[in-house]
Amino acid sequence: MRILHLQNWNADAIKENIPVIKEQGFDACLIGPVQPVKEDGYKEWWMSYQITDFKIGNIYISKEDLISICELAHQYQLDVHVDTVLNHTGASLEDPLKPHPNVNPILLSHPEYWKEKINVSNWDDRKDVTTNCMGLPGLNVYHPEMQKIITNFLNELIDTGVMGLRFDAAKSIGLPSEGYDFWPNIIYCLKKWGLFLYGEILFENNQQILEEYAKYINVLGSYVANNPDRSVLFAESHDSFLSKTKLGYTKDKSSEQVLNEYCAMVWHHLNTLFYARPFDDTWKRKEIKDVHDHALKRTKKIA
Repeated sequence: MRILHLQNWNADAIKENIPVIKEQGFDACLIGPVQPVKEDGYKEWWMSYQITDFKIGNIYISKEDLISICELAHQYQLDVHVDTVLNHTGASLEDPLKPHPNVNPILLSHPEYWKEKINVSNWDDRKDVTTNCMGLPGLNVYHPEMQKIITNFLNELIDTGVMGLRFDAAKSIGLPSEGYDFWPNIIYCLKKWGLFLYGEILFENNQQILEEYAKYINVLGSYVANNPDRSVLFAESHDSFLSKTKLGYTKDKSSEQVLNEYCAMVWHHLNTLFYARPFDDTWKRKEIKDVHDHALKRTKKIA
C-alpha cells in the first residue's frame, strides 16, 4: 500500500489531483481529519486534531464532499483513507485538560466518558500512556457507550466509500493484554472487511507491544513489526514536519532528502506513506513514480 498524505486539503484540491495521484503510483490518499473542531475558520494545522464530535464535516470537507471524493477515486482505482481522532477532544482556553464548551453536549454530560485530568508523565510507562491524558482532554475509549459512539462514526465513514482508516494517537489506547478490549471491540464491529487500518504508534521500541497492535491494525511508525507487511513506514509525517516539539524532527530536512529517504524505503517495505508538504509538489516527482513502478513489478515477479 503506497499512501499519499494530503492533510488539510480541501475537497476541490483533492478531486483535482486524484488522476495525478494514481498516475504517480499511489494506491490511496489519506485525508482529514474530517471531524468538526472547536473553532470555526481555524488556520493552525493542529486544530484539526482538537475535535468536538464524532461526525463528518469541517471547513475542509463535508460529508457530501467525502462521498464525491470516494466516488471519483473509485473511478481511478484509488482508495480513500481518513484520519480519525478518537482518543481526545479540543480543549478549553483556561484549562488544556478541560473539554471545550463546543464539544458535543452528549459527551460533556457524561463524566464517565472522560479520563481523569492527569497528564502522561512517563511515555515509557504503558499504564501511564494508556490511562492518562496526552495534553488534551482524554476520552475514556474503554467505556462501552463511548465505543458505540466511535463505532457508529467509523461505520458512517465506511458508508461514504472510505476504504482505510488511520487512528491518531493509537499508542495511547491500550491492548487486550493490558486489560483493555477497545481494539477487538472496534475492529470486529466495522461493517466492512478488507479495509486498510493503521494506527499511529510513535517512539515505541517494545517489540511485544508492536506485535500485539499488529494483530488488529497496521503499525504506523518508525519500527517494523516481525511481520513487515503489518508496518507502515514513512520518511516524514505531518507531525515530524510541522510540530514545534521534539516530534518535529524533519522540519530542517530538505524536500530532496525526504524524497531520497522515501524512495529507498519503498524498495524494502510493502506499505509506505509520503507526506505532501504544504505548497510543495515533491510528491509529483518522476523519482516517486519510477520507484513505485519498479517496486510493483518486483512484487508481481516474486508472487
